[in-house]
Amino acid sequence: MGRSESAVKDQTAWTPPEAPERQPVATTQTLLGLAKALIGEAPVSEAEQQLLQTVPACADAALVQATLTDIRAGEDPLGALFCTLFHATTRRPEGQTFTPEPVVQGMVGWAHRQGRPVARLVDPGAGSGRYTLAGLRAFPDAEAVAVEKDPLVALLLRANLAAAGLTHRATVLVGDYRELSLAPVDGPTLFIGNPPYVRHHDISPGWKTWYSYCLAHAGLKGSQLAGLHLHFFLKTRQLAVPGDFGVFVTAAEWMDVNYGQALRDMLADGLGGTDVFVVAPELQVFEDAMVSAAITCFEPGHAQAHLRFRSIQNPDQLRALPAGRDVARDTARHESKWSILVRGGRPPRRADQIELGDLFQVSRGQVTGLNRVWVHSDKAPPLPEFCLIPAITDAADISSAPGQEIRTLERLRRVVSLPRDLSGLPAAQRRAIDTFLEWARQQGAHEGYIARHRKPWWHVHLRDPAPIVMTYMGRRPPAFALNAGGARLINVAHGLYPRRPLTDTQLRRLVQWLNVNVSTEAGRVYAGGLTKFEPSEAMRILLPRDLLD
Repeated sequence: MGRSESAVKDQTAWTPPEAPERQPVATTQTLLGLAKALIGEAPVSEAEQQLLQTVPACADAALVQATLTDIRAGEDPLGALFCTLFHATTRRPEGQTFTPEPVVQGMVGWAHRQGRPVARLVDPGAGSGRYTLAGLRAFPDAEAVAVEKDPLVALLLRANLAAAGLTHRATVLVGDYRELSLAPVDGPTLFIGNPPYVRHHDISPGWKTWYSYCLAHAGLKGSQLAGLHLHFFLKTRQLAVPGDFGVFVTAAEWMDVNYGQALRDMLADGLGGTDVFVVAPELQVFEDAMVSAAITCFEPGHAQAHLRFRSIQNPDQLRALPAGRDVARDTARHESKWSILVRGGRPPRRADQIELGDLFQVSRGQVTGLNRVWVHSDKAPPLPEFCLIPAITDAADISSAPGQEIRTLERLRRVVSLPRDLSGLPAAQRRAIDTFLEWARQQGAHEGYIARHRKPWWHVHLRDPAPIVMTYMGRRPPAFALNAGGARLINVAHGLYPRRPLTDTQLRRLVQWLNVNVSTEAGRVYAGGLTKFEPSEAMRILLPRDLLD
């Protein structure tokens, strides 16, 4: 990226760079045609019917037969084609992450080993039906309720059921799982599946209110920062009755973050957690999402004194899900970071140690809401120099700092920090800023979650420089650097703010020690080996008590 201009000339027009053309995807018709051919005359919802009316049934008999054969062999060619047609970045806002076969088989196998005569299985966010079909095959006396919000994906689910000869044993509901009601059934219900991973930014205020209200009604506290998968756990707690049981696979971050406390409380109480399997980061469970997985088992009303925790290290363990180590329920209830329990518990702090948080408040850098707009580049209209603040905008600004020190600001990029009040600016500066803001609107900068929750939407406030800065995510331990140049910080890194005055010599000694001694174990590990340090985790880093003497 080129550097922005050092001064703004009075310009009357600015022409943005041309955007590349997007290539249309044409083979969605093939997918719909295949589904239509397999479903035949079976009834579908109105939303599904509207899709089916847009295409003829696939006339390629060989293709239909090959698809039918693959489905009956336990494969999911329709789901695989859907993932090919719709890139992960398109599916992610809807939480459409399809579960690989070893995970499905491991979870169904766990449910089967419980030895219960399953009367009904419920698959929330059913997708193309991988859990529904595997569950019906494993429990021949069960019927299924499969809930899927996307009518196109629901058609793939119906097609899979039809090809497998299981349509008569399943009810497919096109809608939101949180609106589901269940009739009583004679026997246990198995709740099984992969609840959609949707971040709180993409959840409507109404559903956030529902989440908070239902938690409060159950005597639990929660955060509206919770993702959709926590909403599904809560709904399952409402639907389930004693004797039911379940197993869900989700991103593992709920085990450690603040918003996950509600789920940890549910598992330690009414939802009846029994087992938590945490998949090692080397086994990337979701090929299109860089997150670690947790497979969570529960029995509503279960009062066992222990929960079991197990780290899954290889594909054989993933299929088998062997029993884990017992942890007292009271211990789990009082531990705020459950990944510690997977590793055997939190090591006690020795008398000769202190925590980094005893010396520093660790704070994440400023969230801009849209870095490609607020981190200035030559693609954006020029701005007055006073609006362009030198800042750390990439973790490499820290990890590659010569001598573990950011001495100058010249090589850093600039973050756009506009005044709250633009009314008193000179005419030339105001015209330049208005041109930039018009461009920013065209990029959607005013519509994002962060922009909609700050006043005014264009004001990115940058906190005072921190004397020490650190990276917080990577496939290596965090890097620390002295911030002698006084760079500001966006949310690619954390700032360490001293709680008491420290000399330059003490700060330098601390940075040197941290860069040598901090390992990834203190952080939160994601799939692919990524380790993340939240501010609270960074403040728990243990230091020698006499380090700064």
